[in-house]
Amino acid sequence: MTSFLGLATNVPVPCYSQREIFEQLQELNLTTDPRAEIIFEKAGVGFRHTVVERSYFAEERTTQTRNACYFSHAVPLGESTVRACLQNAGYESADVDDLIIVSCTGIDTPGLDLQLAGRLGMRPDLHRTTILGMGCYAAFPGLLRAREATALQPGRKALVLTIELCSLHLQMDESLENMVACALFADGASAALLGTNGTTTAGPRLLDSLTHCEYNTLEHMAFHLTDHGFQMRLSAYVPDLLAADIENFVDRLLHKNQLTRQDIRFWGVHPGSSKILDHVQERLQLTDDDMSISRRVLHDYGNMSSATILFILEQIIASDAPRPGDYGVLMAFGPGLTMESALLQF
Repeated sequence: MTSFLGLATNVPVPCYSQREIFEQLQELNLTTDPRAEIIFEKAGVGFRHTVVERSYFAEERTTQTRNACYFSHAVPLGESTVRACLQNAGYESADVDDLIIVSCTGIDTPGLDLQLAGRLGMRPDLHRTTILGMGCYAAFPGLLRAREATALQPGRKALVLTIELCSLHLQMDESLENMVACALFADGASAALLGTNGTTTAGPRLLDSLTHCEYNTLEHMAFHLTDHGFQMRLSAYVPDLLAADIENFVDRLLHKNQLTRQDIRFWGVHPGSSKILDHVQERLQLTDDDMSISRRVLHDYGNMSSATILFILEQIIASDAPRPGDYGVLMAFGPGLTMESALLQF
């Protein structure tokens, strides 16, 4: 059974309060609608880390400039995150058999997989996978790929790195929809080492996963490439769309493992926004304690897209609350509109 052997999370040094970010947008004349301030106040975000200083947005940036900035920051941030993950797990770079890179905020060839493998001194027979453009839920396909890879051979180890630099794609757009994106997204990276030879100190086991996609809602959550970076779209209907079938989605995952919601002790819900967390909590009848870590990560870091869910898992483990045999469910939502979930046992 595939287990988490190690975890690490990382954020760039510059950190701004939600108020500071709103004031920056005021300086750029992007908050002319009085409702913009309400959006920021109700986002559930207190602080966010970014790779760039405020002066970066003093002028419009092309996609080429933003992408070059992505790689100049993503490579060192990714390297330090991977090194921390391996150190926490007690392994070396040469022990990794599969490297899986997850991102939607930058792309190039050769990509992060080759650049990082070389900097980290990974083996030349390393298996590499890149998962691009899938958004907030993309850590789940990465974890599934790691699970499949480690199941092929006992002792095999797969490392998943998620890294998102959302701040690079700020749009000079006064629309309220753009204000929603500006009020939520931040930068961060996370890594997980998975394997099948976990010891008594290994983390939770990855038991199962489930995916559901609504193909008739493709424009409700999107991330479109433009001449000035990626334009994020978060439809106001997203919470309603999620709430419509979230119960059946979760229950299907649990039913095929002979479990019910009452058997789950830990819930890690990707904080796409505070409103999404409210809807998920209501529909699944979860308590404030069940949602506390998801809300704390949203408040302390914002929505770091695919990197966020491993921040939540790390805090669940660090809480010292999990007991052997406890079950946990992780969930995330993104373009499609897609719902992803994973069942864990501690």
